[in-house]
Amino acid sequence: MKNYYGIDIKKQREKLLKSRAAKPILDKVIQKADLAITKGYLALKFSDYMIFAQTGDRKTFEKQYFERKNDCSYLAVAYWLTDDEKYRAPLIDLIFHICDEFTWCLPAHSLIYEGITAAEIIGQVDLFQAETASLLTDVLAILGEKLPTLVHERVEYEIRRRIIEPICEREFHWQKESCKTNWAAVCAGGVAVALLELGTDEEIKKALPTLLTSIEHFLEGFNDDGCCMEGFSYWSYGFAYFAIFARLMLEYTGSKVNYFEREKVKNIACFFNKARLGKTKIASFSDSGTDFTFSPGLISYLKELYGDDFVRPSLEFATRNGNVYVIRDLLWLDADYEEDEFKNQTAYLGDAEWFIKRCENYSFAAKAGHNDEHHNHNDVGSFILATPDEQMPLADFGVGLYDSKTFDPAYRYKMVQNASFGHSVPIINGKYQNEGREFAASDVKAGENEFAFDISGAYEKGLIKSLRRSFELKEDEIILTDKAEYSAMTEHITERMVSWIKPVISEDSVKLGTVTILFDKNKFTASVTEDSIKSHTDAKPIKIYLIDFEAKVKGEEVFKFEIKV
Repeated sequence: MKNYYGIDIKKQREKLLKSRAAKPILDKVIQKADLAITKGYLALKFSDYMIFAQTGDRKTFEKQYFERKNDCSYLAVAYWLTDDEKYRAPLIDLIFHICDEFTWCLPAHSLIYEGITAAEIIGQVDLFQAETASLLTDVLAILGEKLPTLVHERVEYEIRRRIIEPICEREFHWQKESCKTNWAAVCAGGVAVALLELGTDEEIKKALPTLLTSIEHFLEGFNDDGCCMEGFSYWSYGFAYFAIFARLMLEYTGSKVNYFEREKVKNIACFFNKARLGKTKIASFSDSGTDFTFSPGLISYLKELYGDDFVRPSLEFATRNGNVYVIRDLLWLDADYEEDEFKNQTAYLGDAEWFIKRCENYSFAAKAGHNDEHHNHNDVGSFILATPDEQMPLADFGVGLYDSKTFDPAYRYKMVQNASFGHSVPIINGKYQNEGREFAASDVKAGENEFAFDISGAYEKGLIKSLRRSFELKEDEIILTDKAEYSAMTEHITERMVSWIKPVISEDSVKLGTVTILFDKNKFTASVTEDSIKSHTDAKPIKIYLIDFEAKVKGEEVFKFEIKV
């Protein structure tokens, strides 16, 4: 098989086996492979596939689906590294299980409920159809003749009918100019792996230009500041597949196509450094998780490309070896990987209007922006405070559980994580922020230790004349001040802050772990409401706390809080 990663697979294996840095990751993968060989895999049920249409539940089917893909990568890597024959038969059986699946396209993406034919469903190239093709192609690449010819032929047959032939015959929604999200990069990247390895010259000539166009659309979805407004988790996902595609093109074209030379691409890559809050958390705006994890192979490669402009974290946070990225991660991983010094800094992403500051006693992030971003939350003015003890006393809850209603605007903004009532932003006359590009911050100003903007535009027109939010960041405290100018419609303002930590309220303060919010007891009272949410990765309810500050005098125009850390 051809190898357009520019990697000597045999030499990389030898380096990894000698690597002290890689050993903990290799040990974990082999442990997972040892667990995988104890499992018996039954055929995926079509009745489970249809649950999404019947109830909106995605997890029942997806849990089984992704477990197989993950275990396939573990078994393949374990066999590649150890040559232990105990992994061979279970791996082959699992490859055939995956090849036997009706479709690799998820129920939520398949359009099965719109009268689409069986042939079209089988060839419906979505995120995970592309991922699966990429995974199986990589399995063949690293194991080569260790797998029987029949396995190679079966995988190639399935990839041809599910990926290569459809991409040469049809146009998918992620290939249209309107798609500028992670879909464009993930699908193009996954398809390109399979196409360049298994496609004919004629097929590559026909399909590759459409993938190049999709990648341009993906890059158009970013502003020049490089901020991934879909959320940090989607940077990890979408940009990783962009990097796969870009590296393939670098090798395939003999460096004639080099995306990494573009300043914008470098800025997108370095978003990784800017979005971190302390060593363990990230700025969780939009549909992102809150805990910092990363893909060690991707970060190794970006460090190789950008040198001192890129900061490598400790490999202890490289927990993404728990998914289908593990093969590519190990192919790309620097066997001599070393952690770089993690420095405090202030970053302002001017196009997105994100402000992020890391200092000795805390990390802080706030956003102005607007309410029509990719994976939008109604969160103009939201802010986050993380502490060195790995807590987020003032939070953005990030991405919620995905189901059939998650992206339905009529339902999306009733979810706590997505609606403004689940963010640390004001409530005016009991009303929340609206979704739409016109609902935005204005008059934004950022400095080294200050960030200020007007958020009145995020609410119903005329609801309030102006509402200027400012943050003053000091060594051991943050001063939040909201100054309001009332309109004829304004009746009262409730200041809301949200937390993972149960508050302890007294007459002039709210204590959240090691953080204390001080307020003027003569002007305000504080109360708390307990609620629960479900995260994207865990459907079990998680407790959250909504803290409200109410003015004692109607018409109060200045709301000031000292947040001590």
